[in-house]
Amino acid sequence: MNESRPRVYVYRGAVPLWLVLAVLAPLSLVFLTSLVLAAAIVGVGAALAALVLPRLWRRPGPDQSNTIELDQSQYRRIDTRPPREDR
Repeated sequence: MNESRPRVYVYRGAVPLWLVLAVLAPLSLVFLTSLVLAAAIVGVGAALAALVLPRLWRRPGPDQSNTIELDQSQYRRIDTRPPREDR
């Protein structure tokens, strides 16, 4: 029954600010660096998509479209205001 037990020492004082900063500063720098890097990757991806995708997915020209062209006598402008109620 002579097992040697490891001794555990417990610090019961206030943690000094320099120690907290020494631990948290590198962790926060890693977090902020990864956040900035992720934002930069998303920004570059969005910029590339805004430049590349319109060139890849062009709308068909007037000769290739499936639209119907109407003469001015075949359509009229729709009033966008709601109709007035007569009381």
